[in-house]
Amino acid sequence: MSTYVTHRRIIGAHKPPRASNTWTEKILSLLLVAALICLGVACVIALLQVLQPSDSATTLPVRLDPKASQQKTESAAAADTRVDPAAASSTSSAVMESAARAGAVTALDSEPSAEELARYRKAARVLDPEVMQHVPDTFDSGVKNPCWTNSSGAFRCLPYFYVTGMFHAGATSISEKLRLHPDVLTDACTGCQFWGEEGKPMSFYLEHMREAPNAIKQAPATKVLMDSSASTFAFYWAAGGKAHRGYAEAMRPCYQSCVEGFNVHKVPVADCMTAKCFNASLTADVKRATEAGVDWDTEAHNPLLVRAVYGDRPPKMILVARDPIARLYSAYHGYPHYHGKYGKSSSGFTAYVAEQVGALRTCEADFGAARCALYFEALSHREEMVYFHADQLMRGMYALFLEIWYRFIPASNWLIIHSDDLFSQPRETLARVVTFLNITRPDDATLDRMAAAGQMKSFTAGQEPVEPRARQLLAELYAPYNSKLAKLTGDARFEKWNEQPVQ
Repeated sequence: MSTYVTHRRIIGAHKPPRASNTWTEKILSLLLVAALICLGVACVIALLQVLQPSDSATTLPVRLDPKASQQKTESAAAADTRVDPAAASSTSSAVMESAARAGAVTALDSEPSAEELARYRKAARVLDPEVMQHVPDTFDSGVKNPCWTNSSGAFRCLPYFYVTGMFHAGATSISEKLRLHPDVLTDACTGCQFWGEEGKPMSFYLEHMREAPNAIKQAPATKVLMDSSASTFAFYWAAGGKAHRGYAEAMRPCYQSCVEGFNVHKVPVADCMTAKCFNASLTADVKRATEAGVDWDTEAHNPLLVRAVYGDRPPKMILVARDPIARLYSAYHGYPHYHGKYGKSSSGFTAYVAEQVGALRTCEADFGAARCALYFEALSHREEMVYFHADQLMRGMYALFLEIWYRFIPASNWLIIHSDDLFSQPRETLARVVTFLNITRPDDATLDRMAAAGQMKSFTAGQEPVEPRARQLLAELYAPYNSKLAKLTGDARFEKWNEQPVQ
């Protein structure tokens, strides 16, 4: 009884049903049902549109389970809102075939348009605001070197040219030679690796380049400032941090939370970082690039920042390139932490190469060659554990970096020197450099002094030759990059590096 009474209070008094409905009522009922069905369908469609990812959504996370995506078609991958590392090139030769991606690449020897330069500068202010904060929009037109007077009235200058690299290829040698040219100036930060090392903001760089501007001001038509930091050229992950602030800003607190998690819950830091930090930090970095209006893979690199800083006055760039196997063998014996671990011998070098090339190939199988070369230790804890040794492998991939540099600073602003020329014909090579830099041609006595300076030091004298196993592994690794370098530069001798001697 109580249930019945309560029910009646809610629905009202019961009324007996009528025996039948009129035709008008039947039609109205059918119309009402149809309207309700249409309304329901519309609601479902609207709900699906809300739940479906938008094409304009920010391209976010860099997923670290790339194997799952290898079954996707190219069209499906393009529609995916996630950046899949496996979508990068899976072979070394494919690394350098991305010249037309995202409309970001111009002809190798064409200057970016004014619109593109404006885009670079806007992007740089997002990627690394501090690097743009201290440089002007334009430089003094009456000064050969890019200089300006800042808001405090101080005369400041950026380098007119860079000897960009490489280590153990002759970059230091040619820098020492150029120091003797009467037009070339150096300063406290001429070799401080500003672009290739973290912890050095633009304010630091300019503060340590404040003496040379005084001399430039006295001879504005001839004096130029040199930066001879060999780490500038190869912007692999650790040397390219200025363009990847988003990753660092996300990684630091995540790493700290993993440390705290270990202290409280005893979860290994590596496991925590693998689960939480790497993907999230890459995602943050991709998001930063998207906010900057640039493509993360092809544009979010130091060369963009360099060009943004210089605007319509791009610097001149010099690269000394040496056979990457010989360069690596020299580096192995030149840096104690390498031969200290594996042994100061040819067999030790083979062990080093086998381990490091193996680590790189393992990375490539999961993430693709391009991303492993450029982002290696940022991808996962596995790669991070071997990075400090594997970075030397990347430095010999000249074409990978040069092609990206060419997108922002055209080929006409580059002089690529074959190390054999520097070693065997220093005087003639220096004459080429002087012409390229458009500086005063020195007299014969000065040119002779320059040629004699900066003698190359051998770190492999007295060592056994590179063993066949190491040479084979490295030849296979570097072959596509050597071929590409020959095409980029028009110097067929770089292709000759692929003709390794059989031992």
